[in-house]
Amino acid sequence: MDPIAFPLHHAQLFLEVARRGHCTFAELEEALSLTNGSVSRTVAALGETNRHGQPGYRLLETSKDPDQTRRYQVRLSTRGKALLRQLQGF
Repeated sequence: MDPIAFPLHHAQLFLEVARRGHCTFAELEEALSLTNGSVSRTVAALGETNRHGQPGYRLLETSKDPDQTRRYQVRLSTRGKALLRQLQGF
């Protein structure tokens, strides 16, 4: 992963998800003062496929919220957990 090509707001969202363990888009919007569209684009970029259909960073995964099926939960993927362990080692 090229750190120069990794925008700061991607890192902020990644670290917020890591801090919480899992959260909804709405919780990320509130915690980071971002719009729904910004959270959606960033989560997509950090997930499997970005909004342009190109491969994402694969650091996050989303799933339907079991309490409200219209909401999605965001959590670190296996690759995201590995990156977090590396960051914690510094």
